[in-house]
Amino acid sequence: MAKNILVIDDDGLVSKSLCDLLHKSGFSADALESGLDAIERIKDTHIDLIVIDIRMPEIDGVETVKRIKEILKAKHKPDIPVVFITGYADSKVNLEARELGKVMFKPFDNQEFLECVTNYAGV
Repeated sequence: MAKNILVIDDDGLVSKSLCDLLHKSGFSADALESGLDAIERIKDTHIDLIVIDIRMPEIDGVETVKRIKEILKAKHKPDIPVVFITGYADSKVNLEARELGKVMFKPFDNQEFLECVTNYAGV
């Protein structure tokens, strides 16, 4: 069965491009444009990997992941690996993200992205 990946990015073109790439590589992928939507989705859907933009309106990627991890822990569910994607070199936020998962800087090579996803999704 294909690994289920949740892509969260407020830029719909980025989300669609990443989902298309993941689908072509044999993954199941869904896109959301909000961290708040991701928090709701995670409550009742099995996800093998989260790919999330760090900078988003309302709630950023780091805070979204922290909340998701709290929900998983409270429900005694296994942790979900995370790949953060960002176009910014904000060292404080990126260091915080590195404590929670892998950080990749945009623009990145598609093959490098797929290798990272494969490693973190446990394929």
